[in-house]
Amino acid sequence: MSDTIFNKITVLKKDLYSKLKQIMLESGWKNISSRPSTDYDVMFSNGEDGKKEIYFQMRDVATNAATSSTTFSNSNSRYFSMRLSGKYVPGSSGVSGKFEKSNDTWKLVLITYQSDISPNHPIELYYSCNKDRLIFLTDYALSLAIPSALNYFGVPVTFADEHEWSSCVFASSSIGSGRRLYVTDIKNDYSVTVPITCLTYLGLGSKNKIGEKILMSNVIYGSTSEGLKGTIPEVFSFGSTDGLVNGDLIRDEEKVYKIFETTPGTSTVYSSFISKFIAIRIQ
Repeated sequence: MSDTIFNKITVLKKDLYSKLKQIMLESGWKNISSRPSTDYDVMFSNGEDGKKEIYFQMRDVATNAATSSTTFSNSNSRYFSMRLSGKYVPGSSGVSGKFEKSNDTWKLVLITYQSDISPNHPIELYYSCNKDRLIFLTDYALSLAIPSALNYFGVPVTFADEHEWSSCVFASSSIGSGRRLYVTDIKNDYSVTVPITCLTYLGLGSKNKIGEKILMSNVIYGSTSEGLKGTIPEVFSFGSTDGLVNGDLIRDEEKVYKIFETTPGTSTVYSSFISKFIAIRIQ
């Protein structure tokens, strides 16, 4: 079980994007964009071990189109956007840099799958951040009946060596379509221009309980060419929804985990984490 306790703060939706950037910068990431007007925010880290090259783009833009003047922070939009850009070489100040994954499309980062959120709406933000990854969960007052959402940017725990910048992942409880996540590339599926999609799995059967014990698992991802590749740490999911209730607490000796209800898996809305229920450690 996880030793990482998620932090919890309350932010207004209009301040969420800037707060996430601040959290990353304070945790050791750098924004290396040489031309923010076109390259947006390019986040970079050498990782906790100092040996990695982790890159991705993010922007306060409320669309997955190439360009737009609609911002996430100042509109009612429920999403901003990110891109797995691969290695980035900055230009001189004011000059666009070069992206290894130049043909990747922008991906929507939803803070809930269901409703528009006004700029002054308060959000309960749970987050865990280090130089390897940012994980953040957006939650809302129970009376509003707005589902939570969890997003993951950064390196997973891999089962084998990867390219220096290959294993940056985007996983989300509202991933768009299919039970999947995105990864910059893996060795046998290396692509110069775009990241790849990996299927996700649970190391559980279809039941949540043995007696009074609740069963939960990290999510594992893989490819058809290389098998199981790694796992997403600090986030737990369930084999079924039986007996799970939003807001429930699970105790493992001194550790306390909270259950959040995110998106239901349907024909149009899917989760990287398979179940609509996820759990993170809060104590």
